[in-house]
Amino acid sequence: MQPIEHQPRIPFWGALGKFQKFIMAVSSVLIVGMICYAVVARYVFGSDFYGSEELIQMLAFWLYFMGAAQGSREKSQISADILTCYITSEKWCRITVLVKDFLTAAICLLVTGWAVKFVAWGFVMMPQSPVFKLPMLIPHSAVGLGFVLMSLYHVTYFIQDFTGLLRDLRNGRLVEARGEI
Repeated sequence: MQPIEHQPRIPFWGALGKFQKFIMAVSSVLIVGMICYAVVARYVFGSDFYGSEELIQMLAFWLYFMGAAQGSREKSQISADILTCYITSEKWCRITVLVKDFLTAAICLLVTGWAVKFVAWGFVMMPQSPVFKLPMLIPHSAVGLGFVLMSLYHVTYFIQDFTGLLRDLRNGRLVEARGEI
């Protein structure tokens, strides 16, 4: 199946993609701006942008986890699909991809459960950053939302691949030749 990016336009997927890209763009620009400001402040004006690392770290969490979700959305995450190179049967190749999709979705859902518990812990404990006393819920929520989005995409792809395989098997499009694996 094609990534969600190539599916017929459904407003939900489009809005979600724009949201992720907006967060990545804004956090990237702010991180670069803060680093440049810290460098100019230190080496040109001889002062210090105290606590810049704290702010950059919080923005970096949003950049990394929205980037990871975007990688899941585009199916551009690093993968080792070497097995599909050796399987000559389209049917078994599709089944192998389906097993990979299932395992990916299952592991992602497991880690998403942990991430949601982590965010819930942040709501209860309300930890704060050391310098600016900002709620650590800011970067923690990036972890939670990132994994929720990754799980959403992986479960969606698993369902798409599963229904596509069933449809092709019913319609006789995946007839296995003798002796192929």
